[in-house]
Amino acid sequence: MTTERRARLIGVGVGPGDPELLTLKAARLIRTADVVFAPVRRAGDSSLALEIVAEHLDRERQQVVVVPFPESREGDSWERAARHVAEALGDLSTAVFLTEGDPTLFGSFGHVAAAIRALRPDLEIETVPGVSSITAAAAAAGLALTDYEDRLAVVPATAPLADVERALVDFECVVILKVGRALGDLLALLDRLSLSEHAVYVRRCGWPDQQVVTDVRTLASSPPRDYFALLIVRRR
Repeated sequence: MTTERRARLIGVGVGPGDPELLTLKAARLIRTADVVFAPVRRAGDSSLALEIVAEHLDRERQQVVVVPFPESREGDSWERAARHVAEALGDLSTAVFLTEGDPTLFGSFGHVAAAIRALRPDLEIETVPGVSSITAAAAAAGLALTDYEDRLAVVPATAPLADVERALVDFECVVILKVGRALGDLLALLDRLSLSEHAVYVRRCGWPDQQVVTDVRTLASSPPRDYFALLIVRRR
């Protein structure tokens, strides 16, 4: 008895930047895929995800498609991205959709998968986890995120500052993602809450220019504005 072949779309986490943090399963799926999708922030941008998996790509055999992020969260922006994916995928292809870090944690794949299910109910959709920037940054800084009954909160720096403050007060460990332009305000908040000595700043984790700053007060005079940066605040 033969099993009917169906088109497959697999969201694959490729880790935060270090190619050696790519999982064995992710590497196998990338090598065997017919189509490789990689999101970028804007049309014309280069893809960090493609750089991470470069040695596993066969561009002569595989179709590599860059998918720009929607310009806004409103309307049918994710549906347009999903249509772009569906058209390139075809009827029988197996495709991977690369996401930096882990696709279940602030990843673009969840939005694409939700929109594409309505367009292609025949499509088989899977998700493969990856190493997140949270755990990779904690390892780079030599920190344990939680222990015993300690609680962990993960908040984006784009959240209202009052929400970030509430997490810092209520949780033993808080990871603030994508600090970027908000770093100055966040450093001032940490100082006000007497938490500066408990904070670590990590930027471009896993990249050749990775930076770990254990005394965040040294950043206050000229806060970096790197999008690929986070703060770990762990009461010790």
